[in-house]
Amino acid sequence: MSKYEYKLIKSRRKTYSIKVTAENEIIVRAPENASVRAVENILAEKRQWIERVMAFNRNNMLAADSVKNYRSAYVGGKLLPVMADRRNFIDSAGVHVTGMAGFRQAYIGSLGESFMTEFRAVESVTGLKSASAGFRSYKSMWGCCDGNCNIVFNFKLLMLPAAIRRYVMVHELCHTVHHDHSAAFWALVERFCPGAKKLRGELKKYVFLVKMY
Repeated sequence: MSKYEYKLIKSRRKTYSIKVTAENEIIVRAPENASVRAVENILAEKRQWIERVMAFNRNNMLAADSVKNYRSAYVGGKLLPVMADRRNFIDSAGVHVTGMAGFRQAYIGSLGESFMTEFRAVESVTGLKSASAGFRSYKSMWGCCDGNCNIVFNFKLLMLPAAIRRYVMVHELCHTVHHDHSAAFWALVERFCPGAKKLRGELKKYVFLVKMY
């Protein structure tokens, strides 16, 4: 019997895959005819990797306690105190909000314009263009590019370091060319954002923010 609790999803596929979520849930995708023994053998083979990812997640969860309790918030990758105020804005002293609904207004109002200036610069450098760009609050992703090349960013990107923000900008702009995650897509991302794989890993440190605010 496996030492891990896991969720098993069977489908018409030929290979196995293992995913460890930010909350340390293990999801195994397997062929329809996969036996329990085969699944647990795969888990045993990947034990070191699973342990490494779970340890990373646990450390990240501990580091983010003050954020999860809304005592502090990330601004450009740095932690600032959260303060109750009559208006929603961000300054060098911290993030001022009237309540939970105020975070979105504070970030977009104080930092949204500079983000869009960054984004237009990335468009210019890459030669890739969006039909439009804006913000909203997503609970499951950092951004979205639809079939008409309209890009919408999660306002929580404003909480992240500049290099990671730029990676997400490039990622979404590359979807104006490839509306999938094919090898050609990732090659284009790497072309305009060298080291994209490492930045994608760094982005995972902040995944808990997507479900907040």
